[in-house]
Amino acid sequence: MKQKISGFHLDGEGHWVAELECGHRQHMRHEPPWMERPWVLTEEGRRSRLGFALECKRCDEAGLAVAEAVRDALVSAALEAYEDAGLSGLCAEGRWEFALDALRATRLTPAIHRALSHERKGAAIESARLILRPLQLEDARSVQRLAGDREVAENAAGIPYPFEDGMAEAWISSLDARSHVFALCLPASGEMIGAAGLVEAAEERPRTAELSYWIGRAHWGQGFGTEAAQALVRYGFETLGLDSIHANCFSRNPGSRRVLEKAGFRHIGREEKALHHMGRDEDIERFLLTRPS
Repeated sequence: MKQKISGFHLDGEGHWVAELECGHRQHMRHEPPWMERPWVLTEEGRRSRLGFALECKRCDEAGLAVAEAVRDALVSAALEAYEDAGLSGLCAEGRWEFALDALRATRLTPAIHRALSHERKGAAIESARLILRPLQLEDARSVQRLAGDREVAENAAGIPYPFEDGMAEAWISSLDARSHVFALCLPASGEMIGAAGLVEAAEERPRTAELSYWIGRAHWGQGFGTEAAQALVRYGFETLGLDSIHANCFSRNPGSRRVLEKAGFRHIGREEKALHHMGRDEDIERFLLTRPS
């Protein structure tokens, strides 16, 4: 599928990358004699290629993934209706409208969103001051250094303390397809300053996920938590197709509460002594954000 070039940027290794209107990207390397693209080396040359259409293989892959997801959802609905709703007898009588009604009632949107979210699993999210890229095993040392700070661990329920060798690697390796966890990085340097993510609930539950985040202490008080939370809210509703997102924070942490409120969450309750963390019983504030109507 052809997509137009909308811009260019340099990657971390100094190679030019074309940004496509669909949101995907393609490297535009000039590496003679294998690849001859001298135009990419000048601003004028890159500007001349804006609007030029490239074949986007990832769009083709996404289209195939969506088609397969829709097919599987319809097959599943048809089999369920046929076997569980008594349509076998109705079809034998030629009353096909009931079978068609069952297919029309099938919710295809969740299947489509899930197919697209899987296709975009490796894509980064950009906000005003951050790049949220999928967490990698190579980030383990940075995770241990940042999250191993006692003050960071004290304010994040999911962080163990002390943060021992091997814990970061084990955590990153345990992340599955329902865990959309990102390293929070500064665009100019690529430095990792924290992590944030959405973990989807089990299949049998409504389309919901839990939001969590932590920021390295050197970057507290600069609004990065709010920026990351807002970016993940958009990702959750627009890319993952969630119906709701929930989040928690310690009652003694007003900063985390403000982050969630600025991201649009509403307070839904308090649970006293809900968690024992680092030697103390913690009260938890619970928050919820539902998909905009």
